[in-house]
Amino acid sequence: MDEHHLYELIDDMVLMAPRPGVLHQSILFNLSVALAPFFKGKTCRPFSELEVRLNKDIFVPDISVLCDPEKFSDQRYEGAPDIAVEILSPGSMRTDLFTKLNKYQLAGVQEYWIVSPKSKTIIVHTFWKREVSEYTLEETLASGIFEDLKIPLSDIFPKTP
Repeated sequence: MDEHHLYELIDDMVLMAPRPGVLHQSILFNLSVALAPFFKGKTCRPFSELEVRLNKDIFVPDISVLCDPEKFSDQRYEGAPDIAVEILSPGSMRTDLFTKLNKYQLAGVQEYWIVSPKSKTIIVHTFWKREVSEYTLEETLASGIFEDLKIPLSDIFPKTP
């Protein structure tokens, strides 16, 4: 395996994806910066591209918010993130929109954010409430599991990459 790709293990199949491009990385950075102050000093912490094991599968969410210190090993987090975030790219759309949506829900992820660079929207699936919300560039995302976590989407999507 090489450092130019990300690898995930889903249903006993190794999925390989190229490293994200500039726009993807810009959104990832902006979202990480927006999350950091909210979680500073709390048990829950956001991580970028950390391996997460869910049953036999290994995922690498773009961002995961992880709240149980007992579930960390040297290489990964052993259990469901409280929040999993995936930024769509042409090569990952099907996996992110269908496979991961189902796997994350079944494994106990509380909230799944799907970020679309193309439409500049974020879809939030709050599984335990059975709610789906779509936020546009002019709106502020409100987490369904962290009451005070609010992020203006205008802070997330760069004007230019």
